[in-house]
Amino acid sequence: MNRVPVIILSGFLGSGKTTVLLNLLEESDRKEITSGILMNEFGKMDVDSQIINGRSSVPIQSLSDGCVCCSKKSDLINSFEQLLRTNPQVIFVELTGIANPEEVMDEMLKKELISRVFVKSVVTLVDAETISEKTSFDKRTIYGRQLSSADYIIVNKMDNVADGLRPKMEKVIKELNESAEITFTTLGKVCLDKLLNVKRACKKSDRKDSFKTSENHEFAGDQPSYDYLSTIAIPVPIKVTKSIIEEYFSLLKPNLIRAKGFVQLEEDNKIYLVQLTRDRVNWEIFLEFESNPFITLIGIDINANQAFEEFSSLVKKTIDELLMNYI
Repeated sequence: MNRVPVIILSGFLGSGKTTVLLNLLEESDRKEITSGILMNEFGKMDVDSQIINGRSSVPIQSLSDGCVCCSKKSDLINSFEQLLRTNPQVIFVELTGIANPEEVMDEMLKKELISRVFVKSVVTLVDAETISEKTSFDKRTIYGRQLSSADYIIVNKMDNVADGLRPKMEKVIKELNESAEITFTTLGKVCLDKLLNVKRACKKSDRKDSFKTSENHEFAGDQPSYDYLSTIAIPVPIKVTKSIIEEYFSLLKPNLIRAKGFVQLEEDNKIYLVQLTRDRVNWEIFLEFESNPFITLIGIDINANQAFEEFSSLVKKTIDELLMNYI
């Protein structure tokens, strides 16, 4: 039995992993390469799988409300087994933004999987604005681990920064990872052939004695845990305006670091995918969504009661009214 290559997509919250995945799926379809997807979502409501399902018919296994590095680790093997039953020629794994790729690679070395799948490439995305503001990365941080374990690094959303910043960004990356190929892109444009032909450097995560991380993402020394990140799903069972949603995001700052979901707008009665990354709110018509609209909030110690009360006040609906279709 031939082992199936796995491409791991890593990168912090809002770096553009799902956009890259959609581009790769489109290219796979053109080249008649059958694929499968394992999607890990930090939030309780799975936005990214909804996006993929709306744009593709590729088999997908979704692990939501946790990270495959810890709380969802036990489900990882079963998800791979389910995908392998569909006979894919390649499997894409999109990790949650706080996941350490090394942990996933360690799981793939277990006896249930090692004879059936192998890591073809670890791809890490980083937001161009984020890295352009850095002079260095601590190897023990989430960013540091994601970048240092990569075979291929995509600096995404280059349209948001000056092109002259490329040398600086490349220098910061190479201080962490000298062997990875680096590409600069907008809208997650990357060639599948590149990722299928990456020459993997010797990473310690490919060995059975690789470094193990703890249950709460503490990688080494005084590396902070990401347990303080919380996620809340806010039902949006009514038509809203863009201004209401954008005002709502503003009210939750600075604690709110990422938001995404589906809402119906008053102006045209259409469903939109709305995403907050850094200080930017992006809107995209998403007619394929056929469930109850909601927004997932990810932030630092976000208070659920406050989040619901703020939204309730803005839309002039009681919390009970908002929750009516979700109970």
